[in-house]
Amino acid sequence: MRLDWATLLEVLRQSSRVVLTSHVRPDCDSLGSELGMLGILEFLGKDVRIVNAQATPPDLAWLDPAGRIESLEKSAKHPVAVKKSDLLDRDLVIVLDTSAWAQLGAMADVVKDLREKVLVIDHHVSEDNLSDRWFKDTTAEAAGRIVSEIALRLKVPLTEPIATPLFTAIATDTGWFRFPSTSGETFRIAARLVDANANPTAIYGELFEQDSIARLNLVGRTLAGARVSHEGKIITSVVSQSDIKATEAVASDTEDLVNLTLTVKGTQLAVILIEQSDGRIKASFRSRSHVDASVLAAGFGGGGHKAAAGAILPGPLATACQRVAAAVDEAW
Repeated sequence: MRLDWATLLEVLRQSSRVVLTSHVRPDCDSLGSELGMLGILEFLGKDVRIVNAQATPPDLAWLDPAGRIESLEKSAKHPVAVKKSDLLDRDLVIVLDTSAWAQLGAMADVVKDLREKVLVIDHHVSEDNLSDRWFKDTTAEAAGRIVSEIALRLKVPLTEPIATPLFTAIATDTGWFRFPSTSGETFRIAARLVDANANPTAIYGELFEQDSIARLNLVGRTLAGARVSHEGKIITSVVSQSDIKATEAVASDTEDLVNLTLTVKGTQLAVILIEQSDGRIKASFRSRSHVDASVLAAGFGGGGHKAAAGAILPGPLATACQRVAAAVDEAW
């Protein structure tokens, strides 16, 4: 844990032109933390941009109704991609919800060029040398939790555009408040965000009640192919590009599939391998056992938490499956 509140708040106050970024394959914690920080810094009078390596997934676009999140690739809301040279005027780069070079994608080049201006705000255990300035709490249940505390300490009033993304960040990274990382303080923070007009019913509906038939078909295909081992304590599933194409699903439809397999009675470790369009393999680990998911992921250049972690492996899929299976056997 590296929490020097005085230094962090002073850095934020002194900055003028800020760019916020996070990891590739952005999720609710990364996007929610960025949007919450955007609102905080703009209240302080800062010139702020959010720029990620990849565009916001279509199913999470509702989090950003004003279209404030830009990317280094074109998107429906931003037909002109941001150039790396456009960001050289920034006097502060804040990396949220990751501490790994590999997870920054093309934004890694920007971070390297502006490394002396980089500040990392994260809650993951694993880390690279992204910056000399860290603000990290590995006990925090979400990066959104840390951003919420920043708002509180800076006495920034919580508005709905700040509260909604931060509630979403915390709710999703705690599995809608059911993961062991959830504490009494989690609910107290969530209550403050609800008081600021974050609407749990509407947020839940956007997150979990918008599935397409393609997504449901992909879920069924994935769960049907899941295999248990080690006396039913480990469950492994695989999603290939042919599965995605056969169900007419999209890449974002694979999100949260690993958590669905945790509902199988007796499961203590869930593993999923998802083939990406570029041939690489995304591996996700969820642990309720003695096995540290972050250690498993670190073995493949990834990271995360003890209970949840991930990594990207080279293909082909069959080889990646063999490597992961061997690592899981050794860890167990």
